[in-house]
Amino acid sequence: MTAAGSSEPPTAATRAIELLEQLAQLLEEEFEALLQSHDAGRIEQLAAGKSALCAQIDALQPQAADDAARLQRVRELAQAVAQANQRNGAMLAALIRNTRGALDVLRGTDKSGAVYGPQGRTLDGTAAKPLGSA
Repeated sequence: MTAAGSSEPPTAATRAIELLEQLAQLLEEEFEALLQSHDAGRIEQLAAGKSALCAQIDALQPQAADDAARLQRVRELAQAVAQANQRNGAMLAALIRNTRGALDVLRGTDKSGAVYGPQGRTLDGTAAKPLGSA
């Protein structure tokens, strides 16, 4: 039985709503993982789950039984999911930039300008020693 209590199978729009709601939940979990834990394993696991849900959504075919209200809900959820995905992508890109910047400083290849020396004075990036030669 469906949530509506009928014995009819769910329509494509009903199934899309269910899948989009699951995808929205995964995106929130991903956001929290990016924000809080930076757990690469968990983020990879969530990415695999997102891919699987997207494949299921892509496989759905519109049906004549899909009413306008359900289709509108699908559009709204799809828009919310797209915005959450863009937010997460921007956060991930910022984390990658920060990590690369930190690695550049540690390697002594930072081109952004001054770093601090042993006495707390700023050094122009060329006077700093790479991590392996400190």
